Amino acid sequence: MRYAAFLRAINVGKHNRITMAELRALCADAGLADVSTYLQTGNVLFESGLAAEDAATAIEDALVQRGLRNAPAVVRSLEHLEATIAGNPFAAFPAATHSRYVTLFRETLPPDVVAGANRQFHVVAVQQREILTAAPLERPQGLDINGWLSKQVRSEGTTRYFHVVEEVARLLRG
Repeated sequence: MRYAAFLRAINVGKHNRITMAELRALCADAGLADVSTYLQTGNVLFESGLAAEDAATAIEDALVQRGLRNAPAVVRSLEHLEATIAGNPFAAFPAATHSRYVTLFRETLPPDVVAGANRQFHVVAVQQREILTAAPLERPQGLDINGWLSKQVRSEGTTRYFHVVEEVARLLRG
């Protein structure tokens, strides 16, 4: 099965630095096949016979062995990514005027997560394990969508721009 892993806290600040060539080799050594990366922020595309959660654990174990810490992996199949981006969820929030984000979680989200998030960001959609948010481009700097949502949900998540998730899905399709 084709998957994408979205790694949190890779190449941000001075900790958890790894080249994409090293990350690809690390994932291949962990038993993943046809490994490629997209951008420098820990987007890994691969083939595996493992279940998504088992693939996430294999990646995290390999990262820990390499000395990287607090870098959870959120793994999604192509089918799941296509369901996330289907139907143009950001139609009312064009990229010309809004930053558009997808925060991906490993665990199913609690039902009451939307109320608190809407006070900070405009929640476009809440799916089983994703929250799609939009913020005007002129918003104040310093809003940490990923950190805020992870604290509210009490689950590790990682945030990507919507166009990055779209591109990863396109790359998985081949």
